[in-house]
Amino acid sequence: MDLSKKFSIAHYDNWQEPNLYYEAIKNSSQKFKNEIFDIYFGKTFRYKYREQEIYDVYSKPHEIMYGNVMGVEASDAQVDNLFKIQTEFGIEISLTLNQLNIPVEMFYSKNDRVVSAFLDWVGEYYYRGLRNCTLANNHLMRTGLLQKRFPDMKWKNTVNQQVSNSQQVLDYLYLGYNIVQLDRSLNRNIDELKRVKEVVEGFRVKFPEKLVKTSLLVWEDCLPSCPFKREHDDLQIYLKKINYWDSQLGTLTCNRWTDKNGGSLLPRFGTNCYWTSLDTFKEYANLVDIFKYSGRLNKIHPHGTGKMMFGWQFIPKGENGYFIGSFSELIENAIEPLHIWGFGPYLSDRGELDVDRINNKLLGDLWLTEKGRKLEYTLKNCRNLCHRCHLCERTFGTPDIDSAVEL
Repeated sequence: MDLSKKFSIAHYDNWQEPNLYYEAIKNSSQKFKNEIFDIYFGKTFRYKYREQEIYDVYSKPHEIMYGNVMGVEASDAQVDNLFKIQTEFGIEISLTLNQLNIPVEMFYSKNDRVVSAFLDWVGEYYYRGLRNCTLANNHLMRTGLLQKRFPDMKWKNTVNQQVSNSQQVLDYLYLGYNIVQLDRSLNRNIDELKRVKEVVEGFRVKFPEKLVKTSLLVWEDCLPSCPFKREHDDLQIYLKKINYWDSQLGTLTCNRWTDKNGGSLLPRFGTNCYWTSLDTFKEYANLVDIFKYSGRLNKIHPHGTGKMMFGWQFIPKGENGYFIGSFSELIENAIEPLHIWGFGPYLSDRGELDVDRINNKLLGDLWLTEKGRKLEYTLKNCRNLCHRCHLCERTFGTPDIDSAVEL
């Protein structure tokens, strides 16, 4: 199975050591490198000026911060290393500007000074070789300024815009986006994914000169249709000063349905794709061009000896873990369940791949039982209508819950 350019992975913006991520990519297997579509990172546009705008009562300072809702961003040294990764290994990098709350000055400032400064700022990355950018600004896309100024850029919408059906996908393609990042809800609505593929293929036939792809965020432990998500994004910007999850707000929300590591206590409490079998993985892979994994808040914690490298890992509670150099090797060795393997760093002294040891460890895993297989099948099309189903609770032996908010 060809997995070339299949995965979009995060730069660990929350880990400020400048060189370790680059070194880990450098040391990774060629198979792993071939599987990566891009590495996405965050950066924030900042601009200060003093002016009396038309909406101001008097002349006052304006301080613009726009682009990044995660509260962390790559350092300048890390960005330099990301461009090295792109140049040396052919893995494209992608700037993420996913803020939905757009400062008024972006559109209404005298002589368009702010949007002009923003375009100049993006241009600094473009002229260094950046060719992928997530932008949550549909009005700016509609103007055509971006396409004219940066003709070779591939533009992505943000997952936060919740593009959740085939009509919305077409709308975003006609807006000018090249890569439509789909809403997490489609992880549990494979019928709609099939309709999405159909309209994308139709668009390609109509506009063969345009590069268009779809991307699905397949692993992020966020509550489906979380009623707190939009407010959380506005608060997350202040992560370095106030950690949302450690605050009172976090105790009222995410911490109620996640474990201490942020993982979903039940599949219904997250939007992850649960690929137990190769057949299920192939079904999704045939419908979506790119699989995206979250992780900009992650940190690298090297322990032991050997070279740091990236690959896929499965770490049972209380154990050192199991590591494999590429997703292709999971497929080639028919290792199941597939979904338990996450992207991450490990040390090369972990030893050679021992498939028998891995399979022996996974023998009897709940997902490989009849109950687990039934849940895998159901999750593909459950549409997160948990109050009508309760199969997650019954599979894992917990009481039925109509809404996670009741916890």
